[in-house]
Amino acid sequence: MSEKKAKYVIPGPKEHDGWSCGQVVWCKLYPNNELAAGKIMSINLNDSEPCFTLADDFTDSIRLSLFSSIIPVPTATMQNKLEKIKAKDAAKVKKFKDEQDARARKKRGR
Repeated sequence: MSEKKAKYVIPGPKEHDGWSCGQVVWCKLYPNNELAAGKIMSINLNDSEPCFTLADDFTDSIRLSLFSSIIPVPTATMQNKLEKIKAKDAAKVKKFKDEQDARARKKRGR
């Protein structure tokens, strides 16, 4: 018999003010006001101002932001900034894979 693996459920509310966990948002981070974009991971309503954690696509890390700092419609400049970062990361990955392939071919040739 196969056992089903239990999924980890993030505690706390799943929605606040029309925003919900899993939704992708653009915002300014707390406290340094840097631009961020990513999926809402969890919501915290216990603080004086409601906040959420998100998986930031700019830095590939979990960051904190306030609901009051969400940007409903990102500008083209903001979107282009994220696209440049993704393209640069993709180029790094391709270069790494090419180097690995070259090493493997060299090793087989010996």
